[in-house]
Amino acid sequence: MKQRNRKQITTLSLLFLLLLCSLTGCATTPKEVSDTQNNTTADANMPDTNFPAENTQSETEEESDFPGSYTVPDGWVKVEQYSSADKFFYVEDGHENDETPDNISIEVGTNRYSEEEHEDFRNAIVRQLTMQLQGVSADVTGDGTHTDQDYIVYIFTISEEDVVTKQYYIVGDQRYCLIHLTNFTGSESAVEAAQAMVDSFVWN
Repeated sequence: MKQRNRKQITTLSLLFLLLLCSLTGCATTPKEVSDTQNNTTADANMPDTNFPAENTQSETEEESDFPGSYTVPDGWVKVEQYSSADKFFYVEDGHENDETPDNISIEVGTNRYSEEEHEDFRNAIVRQLTMQLQGVSADVTGDGTHTDQDYIVYIFTISEEDVVTKQYYIVGDQRYCLIHLTNFTGSESAVEAAQAMVDSFVWN
């Protein structure tokens, strides 16, 4: 069954990329993308202000009210000033006081789609991006695959002149986990850190 699902996702990836072709050359990253009808939300950039020093880190985050757990890669720290009870921000250790550091956020939201309706969920996100990214210049691509925990994940990459944003939507049953990377420096280690968080995520 899992092998068949993987083949299905591979096929969907090709169709997904065709859907996103119409977005190429459209836009800058939205501050917030929301589809209130479907109750899906994607937050973008961290506030462009200095961060407080934050020297503590735990290997695995298990917040009491957060509906999942994940591993924070070595060298990344939680920024308490910008984190809330349901959304957490991380930056590379030593860059807490940078004006615009590479950063990763993680949050969980709900929607009306069952896990089997993941294509409809994906299409809702594509519609959001289509609306939000009109009239600005960016390259947008998408992919569909599985995490190391065998969850379906849809990945959107929005490339602008001075920043690359990657949104990883991990599919659940009428819920999703969004891991959002904002990469100002082009650092490959930031991409690897976000991917590690995606692959380690487990629903409670």
